[in-house]
Amino acid sequence: MQPLAARFSDISAVRDAGVVIPGPLRDEIALLDSVLHEVLEECEGDRVTSPLARLRETAHDLHWNSHPDPDPILAELDGLDPATAHKVARALTLHCQLLNLAEDRQRVRSLRAQGRDGRLVEDGLEAGIQEVTELEGTEAGERLAERLRIHPVLTAHPTEARRRAVVDALQRISQELERLDLPEADDALAFDVRRRLAEELTALWATAPFRQERPTPLDEARRIMAVFDQTLFDLVPGVYHEMERTLAPRNTGTRAPRTPAFLRYGSWVGGDRDGNPNVTAEVTRQTMAQQGEQVLQRLEQRTREVARMFTASDRYMAADPSLLRELDRDRAAFPERAAALARTSPDQPHRHRLIYAAERLQARRNDDPRGFRGPDELLATLEQVQRSLEQAGVPRLAYGALQGLRWQVETFGFHLAELELRQHASVHAAALEELAPGVSGDAEELDRLAREGWSTTPEPASESTREVLATLRTAAELQAAYGAEACRRYIISFTRSAADVAAVRALARLAVPPEQWATFRLDIVPLFETRRDLEHAPAVLGELLDLPGERAALEARDQELEVMVGYSDSAKDVGVLAANAVLHKLQERLARWARDHGVQLTLFHGRGGSLGRGGGPLNRAIRGQAAGSVDGRLKVTEQGEMIFTRYRTVASGRWHLEQTVNAVLAMSTGNAEERAARAADRYREELQAMSQASERAYQELVHADGFADFFARVTPYEEIGQLEIGSRPAHRSAARGLESLRAIPWVFAWSQSRINLAAWYGVGTGLATIGDTQGGLARLREMRREWPFFAQLLENVEMGLAKADLTLGRRALGLGDNPALRDCILDEWERTRAWVLAAMGKARLLERQPALQASHELRRTDLDALSLLQLSALSRLRQADEEQQPPLTELVKMTIAGLSAGLQNTG
Repeated sequence: MQPLAARFSDISAVRDAGVVIPGPLRDEIALLDSVLHEVLEECEGDRVTSPLARLRETAHDLHWNSHPDPDPILAELDGLDPATAHKVARALTLHCQLLNLAEDRQRVRSLRAQGRDGRLVEDGLEAGIQEVTELEGTEAGERLAERLRIHPVLTAHPTEARRRAVVDALQRISQELERLDLPEADDALAFDVRRRLAEELTALWATAPFRQERPTPLDEARRIMAVFDQTLFDLVPGVYHEMERTLAPRNTGTRAPRTPAFLRYGSWVGGDRDGNPNVTAEVTRQTMAQQGEQVLQRLEQRTREVARMFTASDRYMAADPSLLRELDRDRAAFPERAAALARTSPDQPHRHRLIYAAERLQARRNDDPRGFRGPDELLATLEQVQRSLEQAGVPRLAYGALQGLRWQVETFGFHLAELELRQHASVHAAALEELAPGVSGDAEELDRLAREGWSTTPEPASESTREVLATLRTAAELQAAYGAEACRRYIISFTRSAADVAAVRALARLAVPPEQWATFRLDIVPLFETRRDLEHAPAVLGELLDLPGERAALEARDQELEVMVGYSDSAKDVGVLAANAVLHKLQERLARWARDHGVQLTLFHGRGGSLGRGGGPLNRAIRGQAAGSVDGRLKVTEQGEMIFTRYRTVASGRWHLEQTVNAVLAMSTGNAEERAARAADRYREELQAMSQASERAYQELVHADGFADFFARVTPYEEIGQLEIGSRPAHRSAARGLESLRAIPWVFAWSQSRINLAAWYGVGTGLATIGDTQGGLARLREMRREWPFFAQLLENVEMGLAKADLTLGRRALGLGDNPALRDCILDEWERTRAWVLAAMGKARLLERQPALQASHELRRTDLDALSLLQLSALSRLRQADEEQQPPLTELVKMTIAGLSAGLQNTG
């Protein structure tokens, strides 16, 4: 048998699949494999490395065998003690994480190489601007850039199975690999890097893979803030500078930029209380306090760094008189600092002004009255320094690093990310029924209460109602402390009427003290999730405009309206094809409704990372949106594994944002809107027919007798709920049926079983509805060619099928002891695969996508090995007595984490 290091990554499998991986990636994987093998030999010896090598070899052979039979290896695994199997699963998981890291670095290398070669990077920001200017002219491109707004919202979901300690360790490993790219790298440095890699991997191996306790919402907030600290805060200036370089390549950095701060970040972590009783008003308050502290620290640090660059003397660069007057006030406010600066750099007024700005940031952190009252004061200071430098004849100093700092302040403010609140509509209805019986469904009366105020102040009796009011009061307090942008959006889950929206504003009028009400800003965002609610959304919005209070609120926002659409629950409700059809049609209707009513609409896309929850490549999804639904604005959730996949490093995060901007720019042109509208009109009947057939097939499956129990047996659904990786319960209510089950664990469980049903079920039946007709296959191929929406839908389903595995999935389905349901799923699996390939004109999945195919093949053996371990453990667990269950449950949980890391987009 070959040594483990030689078999850890299946380079041969990639070669067998007809795919070549780049040399640097191959070399880096070989290095990581070798070091990991060395660490496992040192820490565990043959008792782990031998069964690991045996399992991987068998998993590899199973895939390439024309008649695969997993029974022998499953029988072998049944005899492996759970403790050893757990270590084998840990090794496979760690290897998947290292592969992710190496691939991310290769992506960055490829992008840098394209940039050095002078080629236009496809899907990059510059390519997006060029596409717009070629279609509509330079001025149109500049106007579009001026009104651009990209608004990612980070959310915590129970799919990110890594601890913060693991994330930090992987970051350090990446930094060690970066050292090998240095020009001065020699044998001694390479030896030192290998030593450090072994040290880090040894520490990782000794680190418990899971938390001992379920994280609190504040723990989740700290984990999300680590992403801001490690990548997001630092990458933002680079994105803006790239936009500026593209718009004005000849004079970038020598004049005031044309590029506005078009990025804004939001967070649901600490604000989303829908079905999560652990998120309280106090948690929301503490979360914002943590965010505020972090952003002030980073702004202070960056301000001091920029200040150190400004060493020019006033003998050569005279400062503006207004800046000198402000410096006199600064010296009076900070006499000790003034004395020190007078000794060390008495002739550097611009530097002094920035140092005092840093002092004011520190003072705000310490609740010192000398601190800035808000970000506007800091921005005014930075603008004053820029103006003075420009007047002194050195605009490059004004619009270089200093402009980057200004963009950071404009993007993050003093709150880091807007903390958005979310609650279920039924909670508000229950609160109103307690406070004012009989008004909860009366939109007009609720609107009147919001406008005129409550004549009495009813005392809430239940804890739930008290919490609703406390949350709204907290929002007002946070706005007073951090600015209106800190906490002004309130999302209503399962919005079904205008009364649901009016209810929140009426409750806010009762909760917020009169002295704060005049300045309190509350932007209520209706969230439409199920198919029924999505179809009724335009009617609900029309009812809203009939309410005087809501109409006045809209006018106060300059006719800006935000509406959220949910991908997760709609797909769980009717299946992936029907859900996508409903969402696309809704976007068309909402865009038309907004134009007709003079409303500036922003659609907030509640997408998950997984393909069954609206996931897939974001730039492709944007290009498939309905005509007029983008218009320079995008707001979207980023969830679970995808946050750490996309923002693992500054370079990868910047590339993700560039791709997003590229697609938003491209979809905001008149040409793109006309093309999307024509395609939607041309293929509307076909999409409707496919949607209806697909939904019928899906509904017949999920409502079949015994399906809920079947689902629980063929997937690790129960074990997912035991993972200590999220503060949110898997069910919205105490009920345990499929109806109350959240879409996230529903999709996550199917992906874990390697069936991935949520990503494809019903699509084959839908495609066959058209394909089986005369000329139907040609029509499907034409739709894929001419309609970006349909093309990206097929691509996502293809990816979902590629991440599934028929051999292992069939065995998982056998755990359900229901041959009828098993055969129904397998039949649709085969049907969907055949029709997707036919519609795409392919012979095999991922054909003509070598990068994706290589990525998939690199992981296949690890994924299949983890799936085999999970199948064995689940089978044993289902039959185990109480004493035998704990170690088997831990083993299943370990395989869940490993598959999550290997599949990546499971969230």
